[in-house]
Amino acid sequence: MKYRALPVGANLEAIQKEARKLLRALRRNDVAATARYRRFDVLESSSHARLADAQYIIARSYGFKSWANLRESLAARRTSTAAKFLATA
Repeated sequence: MKYRALPVGANLEAIQKEARKLLRALRRNDVAATARYRRFDVLESSSHARLADAQYIIARSYGFKSWANLRESLAARRTSTAAKFLATA
């Protein structure tokens, strides 16, 4: 399975917006969103999608096992970036 790379400046807020956007598309029965939904075998019907389902799909599309793993990775990136900044200051 081919995964997307997290954008360089990715943050939790941006990824959460992406999940909410996916959820809206799923509820509209958007063809591309529904295909993504079925690719990760979340449920049979995208019309019953929940935010947690959209978050799971986003996390899996970036190669993470869960939304929690994605959040932890973003937090670690933020901490690492802050540490590098403080080290150069």
